[in-house]
Amino acid sequence: MSTADRESILVHQQAILARFGELALRSDDLDEILTEACRLVGEALGTDMAKVMELQEDGKTLLVRAGIGWPPGIVGQATAQADADSSEGYALQSGEPAISPDIATENRFRYAEFIADAGVRAFVNVVILGGKGRGAYGVLQVDSLKPRDFSRPDTEFLRSYANLLAAAVERLRIAAQTRLHAASLRDSEERYRMLATQIPQLVFTAHSSGERTWCSPQWAAYSGISEQASLGLGWLDAVHEDDRRATMAAWAACEAMGEFAVEHRIRRKSDGTFRWFQSRATPVRADGRIVAWLGTSTDVEDQARVREALERSSEMLETRVAERTAELQAALDTLQSESRERSLAEERLRHSEKLKAIGQLTGGIAHDFNNVLQGIISCMSMIRSRTEQGRPMEVINFIERAERGALRAATLTHRLLAFGRQQTLEPRLVSLDTIARDLEDMIRRAVGAGVDMELKLADGQWRVMCDPNQMESALLNLCINARDAMPLGGWLTISTAEVILHESDITTFEEAQPGRYCCIAVSDTGTGMSDEVLEQAFEPFFTTKPAGQGAGLGLSQIYGFVRQSGGILQVDTELGKGTTVRICMPAFVERDNPSASDRGTAKTVMLVEDEEIVREVTAEQLRELGYRVLEADSGPAALRLIHAGSQFDLLISDVVLPGGINGREVAEAVKLRYPDMPVILVTGYAPGDAPVGMEVIRKPFAPEILAERVRVRLEA
Repeated sequence: MSTADRESILVHQQAILARFGELALRSDDLDEILTEACRLVGEALGTDMAKVMELQEDGKTLLVRAGIGWPPGIVGQATAQADADSSEGYALQSGEPAISPDIATENRFRYAEFIADAGVRAFVNVVILGGKGRGAYGVLQVDSLKPRDFSRPDTEFLRSYANLLAAAVERLRIAAQTRLHAASLRDSEERYRMLATQIPQLVFTAHSSGERTWCSPQWAAYSGISEQASLGLGWLDAVHEDDRRATMAAWAACEAMGEFAVEHRIRRKSDGTFRWFQSRATPVRADGRIVAWLGTSTDVEDQARVREALERSSEMLETRVAERTAELQAALDTLQSESRERSLAEERLRHSEKLKAIGQLTGGIAHDFNNVLQGIISCMSMIRSRTEQGRPMEVINFIERAERGALRAATLTHRLLAFGRQQTLEPRLVSLDTIARDLEDMIRRAVGAGVDMELKLADGQWRVMCDPNQMESALLNLCINARDAMPLGGWLTISTAEVILHESDITTFEEAQPGRYCCIAVSDTGTGMSDEVLEQAFEPFFTTKPAGQGAGLGLSQIYGFVRQSGGILQVDTELGKGTTVRICMPAFVERDNPSASDRGTAKTVMLVEDEEIVREVTAEQLRELGYRVLEADSGPAALRLIHAGSQFDLLISDVVLPGGINGREVAEAVKLRYPDMPVILVTGYAPGDAPVGMEVIRKPFAPEILAERVRVRLEA
């Protein structure tokens, strides 16, 4: 052990002695003093247990009067016999400490049963002396649960500690006698003074005014002021002049505070230097009044230096912390500035990417629509030419070509709306297993004989609410993409599953909700996709196929349909090993919908359409089918007809109308007046799903489709 460590331990032990000395002077409770003595001595020596064993009147039995660290049932109950072969008997008879580094290998002493039961392996004990003319009070023993060598400084400390403890015990005994016999106070003081000379503290008695009535010999030896000269206020000559005012102020407040306590510097005779002392005193009472103050002055110079060093270290630490905090704040400000700049750069990049995507989308639309329009315009020109030439039989061929061009344009528009999640859907309650089974034959023909195909269906009970036509189109497109990814053949697997998705599974999908999902997956053993391709796979007009072999709207259309329907799309792919695309749709709890009642056999249709050509042609088509037609060119015009009491059997309305009232609002007004009225909404672009109880037809449509829908709705 280094010199610094030994000095540190010594300082710590001296502080323990001072603390116990203060308690011994302050407390009138013997059990409190003994218990605190055990706790402090255990702290000083770093042991697990400590106890005070009080010698009983028979001179042989030792009772565990106080202790710490012992199991229940020991303190106040356990006893040991002070026989010659016991460690306690050895200490009491010889006056020397009994030390055992390891009782497992020790054969000198016999030990009480409770000591072995508690797991004690090592101990040291010293005798607690009684007062003048009295035998020993008992034994102070510290115990360890591990083998340990107790050093000579340890035993010397214990002896000093036991002397201080003996003084406290004797003081309480004398105080008890004083309460019974007040002509005995002087004798008790003499005895206490005799015991006080055995401890290293400077002991004194005084009045509450601070005037001393007695000082221990150690005081004169330390300060150089004789005992006689120290009486009254003469002892103040040894106190540093800067500390005298605070010292006397503490004496002035002692009766109100119930104690005297102050730290001040006292001059040392040997070298004339001042050292810090802690002086404390507690009142001694007789018949309920204070008859004297008993006090000690303990050298705390080492503790004061440590405290000053700690304060300096604390100040240095605070300075370092402040400097480091400033550095971190500067770094944080820099990071925040860089973060703002990075956010701006990312926003500019996103804006640039949006412009790029819009440009790509615009270019693709322009290319495809210009091709379609060119075909339609050319056909119309040839129709006019053939009509003027009187060759009407050749017109049919050009009409058919123009119709195909128009249908292609309509398909392109539907795909764009699906990509933007703005198409009008017609959701129904469907089973993904049923959709897969119904399309099996068509898919097998589409992928060809070079691809082996299998279905792994869950046959579950959950169903989803979606547009079945769109789901079938999505599944077929995925299978065709899988076929194209396997030019040399391979395996195509269609599987379904019912799963529970949690928050962590859908964090990358806005507006998606955790819960029950039905999933349908298309897996292939094809070429797979690179990270770069995967990042662009759902962009419009992006394709890896050769020019002329793909429009690049298939996956974007699927993505838009799935997200608009509240589902999510997951892709797992690896180059050279294949791809799995999984569509997960929220499971739906079916609810009953009331059916419309029969409204009779009337055949009047109200047609609401703001586009004049479309309204006139559609009305003409309906009249050719034998229906009476009421026409309105706006929402307000339609409402005026309704409020005027016009009678009709079917409402056909465009969704987007002028005048501030759209087709859905017109339909709702009709439903309020005629709850069972069948409604057909017509739209070229209207985001959202079809309202409950209403049918939607997407523009452009063939006349026969309108005729069939009208017939079905009127006959329902």
